[in-house]
Amino acid sequence: MWTEAVDLHSHSHHSDGMWSPTEMATRAHDNGVKVWALTDHDTIDGWAEASSACDSLGIRFVAGVEITCSVEMASSTHNPTSWHLLAYFPNGADEKFSTWLESLKDSRIPRMKKMLEALSEFGHDIEFEEVFSLAEGSVGRPHLARVMVAHGIVDNVRQAFDEWIGDEGPAFRSRPLPSISEAVEMVHASGGITSLAHAGYYGIPLDVLLPHLKVLRIDCIEAFHNSHPDSMRFAMMTQGLPVTVGGDSHGTENRPSPGRMPVPLNHLHPYFHP
Repeated sequence: MWTEAVDLHSHSHHSDGMWSPTEMATRAHDNGVKVWALTDHDTIDGWAEASSACDSLGIRFVAGVEITCSVEMASSTHNPTSWHLLAYFPNGADEKFSTWLESLKDSRIPRMKKMLEALSEFGHDIEFEEVFSLAEGSVGRPHLARVMVAHGIVDNVRQAFDEWIGDEGPAFRSRPLPSISEAVEMVHASGGITSLAHAGYYGIPLDVLLPHLKVLRIDCIEAFHNSHPDSMRFAMMTQGLPVTVGGDSHGTENRPSPGRMPVPLNHLHPYFHP
């Protein structure tokens, strides 16, 4: 049996999404979602609002976060600057995890200032406060891209990434990141469940990737991500790990709402069943 009632990957304005947790929860509900997770990047600031909204809407809220980690394995075909670990907390996160995560969020600030300095060297002056004003918590490159559009430096967000702040761009700057193993350890110590986000993004063959995820003690794989073709979803589904499902909605035009992501219940991790 398949279901479209679960979406475990979405973002609000607490990281790089466009809208509030309440708006994203409402959009999920309107799309028929019964089990919904908010997974902002490196922050749990939206949990309280999201939980309250879900209670009002009559859908089940899953407390989640997408943790930005260092590159775990080199790829001959892809060149990501980070890997992403989804974490879900049936009983909420403990203080130790919350403090650890807060340090990751805080590391985004000096990195953003370095990127602004780089843009200034090319004659594009942007104040940090203008970028930070778009972020309700976890400031990131999408916020900078939107300001660059407003300043007329680029025509759209995609151009900002392609020409300036993408992983290979002249104004890109990295920041210290935890390893996947460190993040998994912190999540498990807090009673959480882990899933490798958009697992096709990293360019690692499945026969290499899946055994390594098991060594890392990652609980699930996000086989059903909106960027994965059906062939990849089915290949990941049959590798012996439970799966998770995520539309990865940021509230933007290309995917404005969570939901409408089919997943087979017999492969979905039991905790997330509607």
